[in-house]
Amino acid sequence: MQGTQILTLGLEAPWVLKDQHLDTAVSPHHLDLYVEAERGSLYPCSAHDFADKTWRHLNFFQHHRYLYARVPRTQCPEHGVKRIELPWARPGSDFTLLFEQAAISLLKEMPLLDVSRQLEISDKRLWRIVYHYVGRMLGELDLSNVATVGVDETTKSATP
Repeated sequence: MQGTQILTLGLEAPWVLKDQHLDTAVSPHHLDLYVEAERGSLYPCSAHDFADKTWRHLNFFQHHRYLYARVPRTQCPEHGVKRIELPWARPGSDFTLLFEQAAISLLKEMPLLDVSRQLEISDKRLWRIVYHYVGRMLGELDLSNVATVGVDETTKSATP
């Protein structure tokens, strides 16, 4: 099972799955995955301190899956103090990249509120995912060759 979990988490060296625990005392049940950097791991800059972080991952059947890791911050004269980037999550997100990918895929097919209910997260948290990726794509959008823009508005008039 450990090899399967690694493939579905996007783990790469120096990160390894150290432990997993199914908590059936809570509802919905949690499948907790504990990830650690291998002892003696080297980072681009020296490790300064560590913070415990949690990310929501894709469900495992009906169980909510959470990923836990102690994430180092590095400190160096060139880069300053920074949290290292992780292969399974974007900076500042409480979700794994695979969870966000699933959410965006569902949003292509369903209204946001329905996706929110299906993933069992608030619509506010889902909007944060949407704003991040839409904002990133708009930043990469090149409109320099657009010559004409058309707008078609349909309104329903109220009759007294």
